[in-house]
Amino acid sequence: MLRHAISHARLMRESTDRVEAALRSSDGTEQLIARRVLESPVVWQQWESEHSSLMHQLANCGVPHVQVAALKQTTLRLLHGKALFQYLRQRTVRGNRRRQVIAHFRPGRSYESAIVAEHGVYLRKACSFLCASQLGSEVVQDPAFLDPMQRYEELYTEYFDIYCSSLTGTEEQSESRQALLPLLKRQLHEYRLAILDPGRAQPFLRREAELRRRTGDTQRLAAVKARPRGER
Repeated sequence: MLRHAISHARLMRESTDRVEAALRSSDGTEQLIARRVLESPVVWQQWESEHSSLMHQLANCGVPHVQVAALKQTTLRLLHGKALFQYLRQRTVRGNRRRQVIAHFRPGRSYESAIVAEHGVYLRKACSFLCASQLGSEVVQDPAFLDPMQRYEELYTEYFDIYCSSLTGTEEQSESRQALLPLLKRQLHEYRLAILDPGRAQPFLRREAELRRRTGDTQRLAAVKARPRGER
């Protein structure tokens, strides 16, 4: 565990290093996000300003365990914030279906302005999400940023997919898919608690790991021992 809270300067240095590393990543989505942010001076300035503000909030925590808790909350908010355009992009939602989804989440705005704004939001939040995840898993080295956070992202993506699909599908399809939403919402709540308070959530995490082993799902819950890392 950290002995001291991480400074704003280091948080920003680690973050910009992560963006540059994403350009060389084998993950095509990471590469695309980093390239779109870095290739436009305007987008880069917007991202840097917003991300710096987030990092200031973390740096101001002062106490390591409070800072880690704030980093987890920030990472979850970023995950939620990038979900809309990510859904449109990954599911290749086009035409009237895309307009329906945008109108639902961004009422009162023209479709054209809403989609442009949402793309910008996605780039900035997805970029900051990469950085926050790196800070949690590699700098803070908190195990909650490994399996629980990754599983939460998978579940939230599924939840958001079903919710949005129910807006544009047939009535029969909508009802059948919507029936899954309460279960997913409960799982998300349990994983959120596991991320924020992993000590109390150990029985739940062990049950989940065992269930996923039985069903053949990838099990990434490993005990991660944090190496002492001070300010540099």
